[in-house]
Amino acid sequence: MTFLRLFFLCFLLFPTLTPAEESAPPATVEKRTFPSVAEIIPKASQISENAMKAEAEMAPLADLTQITTEMEGIKSRQAEIMKRVTALGEVEQWTFDRLLEMRGTVGNHMTELRKLVDTLSQRLTQLETLRQQWKTEEDFWKNWRAELKGTTEEIPVTAFTKSIAQAQKVGERAKEISAPLVEVQKEISSLQTEMLDVQNKIERTLNTLRKQTFKKTTHSFISKDFYLQFTPELITATTTGILEATKIQWDFLQEKPWVALLQVATTLLLAFFILRHRKGGSIHEEWKFMADHPWATGIFVSVISFSYLYGSMPSFWRMGITLLAALSTAVLVTGIVSNPRKRLMIYLLAVLFTITQVLQLIAFPPLLYRLYLTALCLLGIPVLLLIARANQNAHDGRKDWFTKALRWGAVILLVALVAQASGYSNLASRLINSSVSTVFLGLYFVMTLRLAHGAIRYVFSHTVVIRRPFFYRYGDDLVARLSIIFKIFLGAYCFLLFFVIWGVYNSAGQAWEALTGMSAQIGEMTISLKMIALFSLTLYFAFTFSWLMRSVLESQVFPHRDLDRGIRDAIKKLLHYAIIFFGFIFAMGLAGVELKSFAFLAGAFGIGIGFGLQNIVNNFVSGIILLFERPVRVGDALVIDGKWSTVRKIGLRSTIVETPDRAEIIVPNSEFISQKVTNWTLSSSIARIVIPVGVAYGSDVDKVLSLLIEAAKEQELILQNPAPSPIFTAFGASSLDFELRVWVADADSMLGVRSALLQSIDRLFREAGIEIPFPQQDVHLFVKNGQNPPVAPISPDKPESSEA
Repeated sequence: MTFLRLFFLCFLLFPTLTPAEESAPPATVEKRTFPSVAEIIPKASQISENAMKAEAEMAPLADLTQITTEMEGIKSRQAEIMKRVTALGEVEQWTFDRLLEMRGTVGNHMTELRKLVDTLSQRLTQLETLRQQWKTEEDFWKNWRAELKGTTEEIPVTAFTKSIAQAQKVGERAKEISAPLVEVQKEISSLQTEMLDVQNKIERTLNTLRKQTFKKTTHSFISKDFYLQFTPELITATTTGILEATKIQWDFLQEKPWVALLQVATTLLLAFFILRHRKGGSIHEEWKFMADHPWATGIFVSVISFSYLYGSMPSFWRMGITLLAALSTAVLVTGIVSNPRKRLMIYLLAVLFTITQVLQLIAFPPLLYRLYLTALCLLGIPVLLLIARANQNAHDGRKDWFTKALRWGAVILLVALVAQASGYSNLASRLINSSVSTVFLGLYFVMTLRLAHGAIRYVFSHTVVIRRPFFYRYGDDLVARLSIIFKIFLGAYCFLLFFVIWGVYNSAGQAWEALTGMSAQIGEMTISLKMIALFSLTLYFAFTFSWLMRSVLESQVFPHRDLDRGIRDAIKKLLHYAIIFFGFIFAMGLAGVELKSFAFLAGAFGIGIGFGLQNIVNNFVSGIILLFERPVRVGDALVIDGKWSTVRKIGLRSTIVETPDRAEIIVPNSEFISQKVTNWTLSSSIARIVIPVGVAYGSDVDKVLSLLIEAAKEQELILQNPAPSPIFTAFGASSLDFELRVWVADADSMLGVRSALLQSIDRLFREAGIEIPFPQQDVHLFVKNGQNPPVAPISPDKPESSEA
């Protein structure tokens, strides 16, 4: 009973003894550990050294001389830009070309502002980092001093005071240097705001003009409002535009003088180079147009190659570059073209292109520019039709591409004339300007491609280069491949410029981003034109690089190594497949396709192998075995289906062999692995020829053996070691049977040696009177029932028989 009472008492008291929840452990206060007192003096000395280094580091950051100079130049240029913008009037009234020019000028100026802002930002970031570091250092010394105040140790107060003062001084110095930099940054920000306003106006106007291409933007010729626009202000605007465009801005050359020097040097060097080499007649007929026009060639190359380095050019310099490019192109193209009507058309287009560009650059008043385009259409339509008719008559009434192009040009001018007369000024201007620019873009493409091809061919056919075995053997192939690569990149760039010319995009870069950004969604994968372009180019370069490596091995490496032809082919093929494989992987990576995306395809491929691709995989694996084990090599003589064949190519799936009648047989690789193959040249090219011969009974055996030896000695291709071996083999049914066994060094000569040897044996036997018999047989007929049997044929070797 007492035990039960104690049990119930414990049961009732148990909940009060057990806590309702676990008490949280006491929070641990992080306590920073400071160095010992003995380290105060060394660390104080160290902070003095660090402070001196920080001062030295901040000294160049405090120097504002370069920034001030750049700032003054930027302010001066921005003032000129704003003055020019004000002089040209409202942005909405500018021509399309003027808008493009000013957009480039403003864009270059904004780039300079951003560069200066980046420089200031870097300095401010460095100063802020230094200030934070020394603020941390100051707090460290203050906390250390506070930590030591509660101890009985002797504290060097002077060291603490000096260290804290030095840290504060460095921080204040960093803050002091930052103040003027911040002020300059604010000033640049205000300049950026001003330029950004102009830039936005230009972009809005350009977008508006593009949208208004197919809209009526001005008065038609039959409207009286059109004639009311002829006011004295037109003369003033024209004069202002001419003065503005012809203003020589020497500051432009001072910004990038090296580009102008590079162009002049290129022109002079190329012209003198052509003048020197054309005298000896060393220039090929294909490049005779360059020899006839060395200065035009030099100008064309320098203008096309380096003008883009200027960026946005002022009107005067842009007119000069345009004039040089158009005239040099016309001179060079007419040097290639023999048709006089094509030459005339090229010169007319060059003059038209130059005049149109000049009128746009001088900001010719829109009204007068409309009249210029109208006159151009009225004169151009009959001129084009007359040239087209003359060209058609010169070709006996046939319409070639030039005749069709001239008539299409007349149609474009007619459409532009109707659009101009109806008030669709933007459409008419775009049709004429873009059409002419497109023609010159095509001429630039053809001429640049031809000059580049000539330069590449000249370099790789030079005597210094051609001495190398690689260039001697594969120089033409290398020139062709490099020309294709150059054509791809140049064609892509001209294709992008085509969209710029027709106003679809503002620049080639924008056209590239827009076109390559086009994509299609296939399941979870997004395929864009950029992915396809990168993938294709990477694979093409992989194949080109594979060809280059294999050619170098074949011409430069293998001739200096004692390697069998089969080993060479195996190395080249394995290298080719390895490069293509890694090129494919790299291409997929550039295209943004992850390899795990091919897991499904790999599974499907495995299922396909299991169901229907066993033979293909079998042949593929057999091809790899052939490359490594090499039971069959390129050049080996085989017997396949009873026919002699020579191995020409061993692939991963099949092998190509060639028969003596030049027929090519494609043999699956598995046939060489799983079937018996007679290879006459696997380990040695020596082969034996066995010629059976029979002589008549009663012939001199020793004489026959000696004649066979003599016949073998007459053939130069028969080896003397092993020596020819005549053998008496058997008594035949109608002859004594012999065999002549001889050896030749090359199995390919077996048929020819056999034929010559048989001829010699026949001749020697006939001269010695030894008869070579042929099989004979006697036929006996038996007659029954007492009938007389017919007379049996009489054998020439035996007397007549009369058996019954």
